[in-house]
Amino acid sequence: LGLAKAFEPVVRPFGNTVVTKVGERPDKPIRGIPSDVAWYAYGCSQCGYCLDECDQFYGRGWESQSPRGKWYWLREYMEGRVEWDQFMVDTFLVCTTCEYCNLRCSAALPIEPAWMKLRGKMIHEDDRLTFPPFEMMAAALNAEGNIWAGYRKDRTKWFPDEMQAKHGAGVKADNVYFAGCTASYVEHDIAQASTTLLDAAGVDFSIVGNKENCCGTPMLVAGKWGVFEDIMRKNIAAVKEAGADTVITSCPACDMMWRHTYKDWADKLGIDYDIKTKHYSEVISEKIKAGEFEFTHPVNKKVTWHDSCHIGRVSAVYEEPRTVIQAIPGVKYEDMEHNRQEGHCCGSVLSLIKEPEVAADIGEIRMDEAKDIQADSLLALCPCCEVQFRVTRDKKKMDLEIHDLASFACKGLGKEFKDPSPEVARQWGVFDQFITLMTPQGFADLMSTMWPEMLDAMPMGMGKMMRGIGKMGIAGDAMFGMMKPMFPVLFPRLLPKMMPKVMPVMLERIKERIDMPDYMAEQMPDLMPKVMDNLMPKMLPDVVPLAVPSLIDHVRGRTNGTS
Repeated sequence: LGLAKAFEPVVRPFGNTVVTKVGERPDKPIRGIPSDVAWYAYGCSQCGYCLDECDQFYGRGWESQSPRGKWYWLREYMEGRVEWDQFMVDTFLVCTTCEYCNLRCSAALPIEPAWMKLRGKMIHEDDRLTFPPFEMMAAALNAEGNIWAGYRKDRTKWFPDEMQAKHGAGVKADNVYFAGCTASYVEHDIAQASTTLLDAAGVDFSIVGNKENCCGTPMLVAGKWGVFEDIMRKNIAAVKEAGADTVITSCPACDMMWRHTYKDWADKLGIDYDIKTKHYSEVISEKIKAGEFEFTHPVNKKVTWHDSCHIGRVSAVYEEPRTVIQAIPGVKYEDMEHNRQEGHCCGSVLSLIKEPEVAADIGEIRMDEAKDIQADSLLALCPCCEVQFRVTRDKKKMDLEIHDLASFACKGLGKEFKDPSPEVARQWGVFDQFITLMTPQGFADLMSTMWPEMLDAMPMGMGKMMRGIGKMGIAGDAMFGMMKPMFPVLFPRLLPKMMPKVMPVMLERIKERIDMPDYMAEQMPDLMPKVMDNLMPKMLPDVVPLAVPSLIDHVRGRTNGTS
């Protein structure tokens, strides 16, 4: 048994490559579920191998959050015994796409690709509600090309002045470095250090400058596939215009898009795509192995490495980052318990956007592994993983250094970059407040501060009528009791006409609640109407029951409706 236990992890990856055909495959969708996903649902043996390593399961403890639970629910749905609701839509959306379940599945089912297909079905095709913060990201992305609501003109402010002549936008090179949104607007050290390493290693590269857009991963996982396609086309065109044939990435999600997803979508859409992709750790590792690059300064730290899901399980880039780390003089390296193919997810991004507290629990589990081996520093190369670890460290009050791989490696060249932790805390603090706002309860609370303006904006004198009923004492209470079932029908019809009139006061109330940077506040008059147009028709059924009691209290004179 001991020998079998040692041998099984080695054999499992080969076994998982076997495609199992279970039962008869449907040739058409079943109740809207794509035929291949339906087949996989009936093919699930309910063995539970996926449970223990699913971050959504061990982060929450609910069977419904696991792949096994989701397959079971899909079978119940296809048999007509349950129906979609927002909870189940969210359950499929919140999967972090870590892909560990794909490796664990005894039937070799393509679990994460099936969930991805359902994201497109639910959101893109069926027009269901995605996570509300994604609507804000989409509006910012359509306006300025990034998810952090920064201005496009500021996208390359991170780029070192001393590199402009050699590597700046407009310089012809076979390689372009693609920074991504978070490195461009939040964690500047990632982009600055990545380009510093490439330059020091003698790599010829340029950047596409402010023509770079978000890679599109947030829109893909949000199910907003129309937005994804648009920005994918723009990015491909920008690289082709630069005359490059290879994209060098630092962000694993960006890498996944350029290496895999863009190619798949380009084939599907008939777009010419012959762009190669490399992660900078692969490029630097090759230089180290060839004896063409070496670190010069010792860094006396004990460190460990987090295998980010989208560069590890998706693209099998495991050893190259370790090669870089172990080439730095003075570094003592040790792997965490779960590493490489079996590395645990950090808990970002979907969980962080939907349920920040659950994300912190998942992140703490991962960071505890670094603490267990007495590491001084946890290294990562994913901007979103690093944001998640820094946010978790602050929430859980953990004493652990978080470093980007490139930034840490540059210490081995005698170069230091500004710690991005304060900027992460500042920008995530704003994002976190928007997450709280953009919930049914958050919007109901916001509406409770706007009743005077909303009543004034009601068409056909309805606001005046409701104020009159509010003054009728017991009879008014009885009338409101009879009217309550009508509010969920009335509000969806009234709100579109009211929103242009109340938007200015809504923006003021949001500004009072959220300490936004000036550049974001300046864009809100353009962004927020688009966000509300997309959200309110789908969210109102959940918002209205929460908001109506405060409306009645206001017209009955129990609150002033402005606090």
